Amino acid sequence: MSMLLMVLAMLGALAVLGLGSWVSAHVRRGRREIEPGGDAPEAAAPDEAPAGGYTLLEGAEERAAGELTGDALARVRGLLAEGRGNEAVGAVRDATGCGALRAEEIVAGLRRSGR
Repeated sequence: MSMLLMVLAMLGALAVLGLGSWVSAHVRRGRREIEPGGDAPEAAAPDEAPAGGYTLLEGAEERAAGELTGDALARVRGLLAEGRGNEAVGAVRDATGCGALRAEEIVAGLRRSGR
């Protein structure tokens, strides 16, 4: 009985190994059929939303230039006068849509100019 089980286990192992090598050969053969440098997929048209649903903010380029509107500039100046520099950086980021580093540069420029 135990000899029969060992023979069946060996046959099962051979079947698994054989099937695995057959699948592996077909996968490798399929990869060779794809030519390197082939045609790339077409990019999305400009009027279509990019994949993932992420879109650029409307007018972000103009706002990111560091130009604060009158109300935002007054708020940032008030925060700087109160010694709340971190909140001033946050207000600049909210008003302009720029990154943290750019907002810190704008706030530092306002501190230097004393405006």
